[in-house]
Amino acid sequence: MTRNIRIASLLALAALVLPLAAGAVVEPKSGTEYADTIVVDVAGEAYTLKTTGVGLREKTFMKVDVYTIVSYVGDDFAGADGADILAYEGPKRLQMDLRRGFSREKLVNSFSETIEKNYDDLHAFATDMEVFLAYFEHDAQEKDVLVFDFAPGVGLTTTLNGEVKGVITNDAFVEALWSIWLGEKPTNKGLRKAMLSSLQ
Repeated sequence: MTRNIRIASLLALAALVLPLAAGAVVEPKSGTEYADTIVVDVAGEAYTLKTTGVGLREKTFMKVDVYTIVSYVGDDFAGADGADILAYEGPKRLQMDLRRGFSREKLVNSFSETIEKNYDDLHAFATDMEVFLAYFEHDAQEKDVLVFDFAPGVGLTTTLNGEVKGVITNDAFVEALWSIWLGEKPTNKGLRKAMLSSLQ
């Protein structure tokens, strides 16, 4: 087991963190609540993260709930928009809670297609994107929980239902992954606005 995987395992355990206070952010349609402040312990170093907002992804036209997603950044973050979060080099987290099942193909295509809309040239992270998409071997299921954690000196840890799928150390791919929700051409502009609502 490599050092990064060992650290990632600690990070996965830290996914079961408690809020620092009783505060919460609530996605209004689904009523899903997330702590507004959490602490993540990585390799013995504690990072305090604050939420930037929570949103609900709905299927177009039918308005079927697909997933809720919450965004966190380090408590030193002083940015005001999605571009600032993409460029932020401190700790950050995205957590997706699936509210319906769908095929693996739809899941990986939704990731790759949105990244491709935001980047004309994928050369800087093409191999890492292949590694990332290979984490998802099965169809997505209702109540699946996906957590994407970035920590300085560790990289991006992807966790599915508490299981560490791997670690990617390429910062260019980290930015590309966050661009799916917070980039110039996100998967949904209303969702991006909701994920930034706590910064207003």
